[in-house]
Amino acid sequence: MATVKSPIRIGAHVPTSGGMATRSIEYALTIKAEAIQVFASSPRTWATSTPNPAMDEAFKIKTAEHDIKPYVHASFLINLGSPTQSTYENSLSATAYSLKRGREIGAHGVVVHTGSAVEESHVKQAWKQIHEGVMPILNNLKDDDPWLLLEPTAGQGQSLVKKLDDLTKYFEALSGTQKLEFVLILAMFLPLDMTLKSQEV
Repeated sequence: MATVKSPIRIGAHVPTSGGMATRSIEYALTIKAEAIQVFASSPRTWATSTPNPAMDEAFKIKTAEHDIKPYVHASFLINLGSPTQSTYENSLSATAYSLKRGREIGAHGVVVHTGSAVEESHVKQAWKQIHEGVMPILNNLKDDDPWLLLEPTAGQGQSLVKKLDDLTKYFEALSGTQKLEFVLILAMFLPLDMTLKSQEV
């Protein structure tokens, strides 16, 4: 009788030093990961990585060969709600670049933090600029391009997603796209006084 594989995959963020097609895959196989997340460029700068089509193709071949689902985590610097124009513009460019890199390595999704308005007076404008800047990026995605996966982060001043209900504001700002999902990490929400009942877990 054939074994039916669960749609839920267990994975990890894997190292890329030494090459995604070598070090990342070797690490994934060692820990028996069914899904992996990688940085496609430095997560702490706006700099982009040097193109290496051969390495990208080798990575795609190996993830397919071992049935590993790859994902990309974009730069930590991205803040789509920033009141600083240069940060906002760099954030849009980095988001578009990360989606491009995701496509090049066959990633199923690209993780970007939901960000912060930084100042209370900027919250309304933050949602407006997210709509105006991100929708064109999403509208340019093809059916086989990666999804944009928004990850809430706790602890930021004027965080745009302080509680689960705030996720609806992102859906409203980016309504009309089929390429948007959210990544929820339980530990991120614990500081937000989110009470979980045992029977709901």
